[in-house]
Amino acid sequence: MPTREPNTRAILITRIDLAATQTALQQAAVKAEFQRSSGNTGLGLIDDSWDHPRAMRDAWHADELEARRRQAAEARAFVERPGAGTMLIPCPPLGSIPYPA
Repeated sequence: MPTREPNTRAILITRIDLAATQTALQQAAVKAEFQRSSGNTGLGLIDDSWDHPRAMRDAWHADELEARRRQAAEARAFVERPGAGTMLIPCPPLGSIPYPA
């Protein structure tokens, strides 16, 4: 795979597309969480079975899951290699790059 310049239009468009997809998925997750929460609240109001301690545990659990999701996303974030340049260079010969075991 040839080394590519990191600041090209194609990479910018891909990053914008990925950001839009991620935003849409986050909004869908938030919407689903609100629907679940409003459903639980509605049932609690109808049959008077609202369990405040359980609701608090659910909220803590949701916060913990969100924190884990954010940490996982930060761990997967792209980071340029130190010393990587922006000049286009030909691909090195096949098998010449040693990979860590």
